[in-house]
Amino acid sequence: MKNFKAKIITAKQNVMEKTAKRENTLEPDEMKELEKKTTETKEFLRKLTKSVEKETLSSGVSIQDGTELADNFLDYSVHVRDNQSDLVILSGILSKIGEFQAGFEDLKSKLNSSLINDVSDPLKSIIKTELKQAKESKREYDRVRVAFDAHLSELSNLRKQKNVKPPKIQESEEECERLRTNFERVGIDTTCLLRDTNVITEFETVEKLCDYLDSYHTFFQKGYRWLAQMIPDIYEYRLYVEKRKAELEKSKVRISMMVSPQKQQAESLSKTKCFGEDLSVLLNREGSTLPWFIVRAFQAIRNHIATEEGLFRLSGTKRIIYEYKQKIDEGKEYNLSEILDIHVVCNLVKLYLRELQPEPLLTYSRYNELIDTCNIEDQNQRVDKISKILSSLPKHYYTLLHHLIHLLSQIASQPKSKMGPANLATVIGPNILICQTDVVLEDIALGNMVVTTIIQNFDRIFGGPPLLQQSVPDTYVAPPNNTRNNSVNNFNNVQPPPPSSFSASTSRSINLNKSTNNSNINHDNNNNNNNNNNNNNINNPDDDEPYDPNAPPIYSGVPMRGNIKHSDSCSTLGDSFDEGDAVELSD
Repeated sequence: MKNFKAKIITAKQNVMEKTAKRENTLEPDEMKELEKKTTETKEFLRKLTKSVEKETLSSGVSIQDGTELADNFLDYSVHVRDNQSDLVILSGILSKIGEFQAGFEDLKSKLNSSLINDVSDPLKSIIKTELKQAKESKREYDRVRVAFDAHLSELSNLRKQKNVKPPKIQESEEECERLRTNFERVGIDTTCLLRDTNVITEFETVEKLCDYLDSYHTFFQKGYRWLAQMIPDIYEYRLYVEKRKAELEKSKVRISMMVSPQKQQAESLSKTKCFGEDLSVLLNREGSTLPWFIVRAFQAIRNHIATEEGLFRLSGTKRIIYEYKQKIDEGKEYNLSEILDIHVVCNLVKLYLRELQPEPLLTYSRYNELIDTCNIEDQNQRVDKISKILSSLPKHYYTLLHHLIHLLSQIASQPKSKMGPANLATVIGPNILICQTDVVLEDIALGNMVVTTIIQNFDRIFGGPPLLQQSVPDTYVAPPNNTRNNSVNNFNNVQPPPPSSFSASTSRSINLNKSTNNSNINHDNNNNNNNNNNNNNINNPDDDEPYDPNAPPIYSGVPMRGNIKHSDSCSTLGDSFDEGDAVELSD
């Protein structure tokens, strides 16, 4: 009966508080503030987890559409491979894009799973555990508080009533004291629990939000790594398109020439061609140790070294570049000094190096040797190894390389150019150090490191500056072919690589004018001694590396057509979506 009456009193007190007929005076302000903060945190976390789940569901629909797109790319690739065997490049790029799209959708799927498993579910667990426990503790506190408040009111009413026996009042006071002790204990426990819950919820929420960023970091990092592997392929595909466009234009010209008796002009073009021409043939035709175009281009670039920024890095106007390329190849009059934009000349030089025949400047056979020098830890040993490899180059290749690296070292020494050895290696390296097989992304960086070392150690590797060619007039017209044949002997006087005992200091001490005069005297003396060996030297500049005219065309070092073996997917791109590739944000 007593317990029932106490419950009636407590229920009455609770109803009065909820209907605002009685103010809650026992609950401290700190308790009210902690409860408010806990309630708001729970509400916001519930909204946040709901939004994350909604976003992943929406992304799931996008993943289905992207997967269908990837399948269409791959189906088209297989169709082209099976039915149009001559379109190898189209089949390959379709396959690569299909694989990329499928991998990208797989990454999105993994991102959604990570957002659910690492962010949304843990936050929901916080709501269902810590926050729920704090809420239940607060309910227990309110129950004890209301019961204590009700007995206080009952004791106050007993004291006001008359004819109430003292034992009854004393019993009520003892009950109130018991409730007071329980109320204070529960209040302390609840306050501590609410305070701890808010703190724990805060740092756990921060941790889960960091996991949210980690998920996106992994997503973008893996996607970027796969794209980075495709960059060399994209470059080769674009170069292939440019080559095919050029071939199409040439075929149009040939067709138009068949209508009229202008076939002789096509034959004369082969006698004046500079870009894409065999270097030994070009030097033999011009009777020089260095192509006249290169001599004039280097002279023009040297005039801007001290004033121009970004040489060989900035692009010139494409239309002007190809206009001058056509003029030079056709043997027409051209003047490089009249070009206002020196970057056009730099682009012409890079284009010449890229199209050099029959091999790139550092040759295919020495590619692996040069790349392997990056494994040599000792700097001096690495430079000596590179010097030994370069000294084995054919004479005409070595001479051109000597002049090129001399120019690059001059540019790198000028702060105004903002082109250090590493920057120059990045833009020049892919044009002179080229792999004959598939391009590997890591080898590009290693190749640039090799070219950087060559530029930085120019004096040590080459023994000093080259003997500069005599200046040519600003306006140059290719000489007739019959006059060039009279100068065949000049080609045999190509400057050989410096001996290993030749020191840089000795070379630098030589006066340039005296060296030029001495070279002219030696030139006249050597002409008589070398007449019997002209044909052999000219036709066989490098007997160890014969040039196969039937080999498939090579674009920047990579065969774009020919007997290429393909997998079922028509792609050479490996799987880049390895979980171990990801780097956590905390790293």
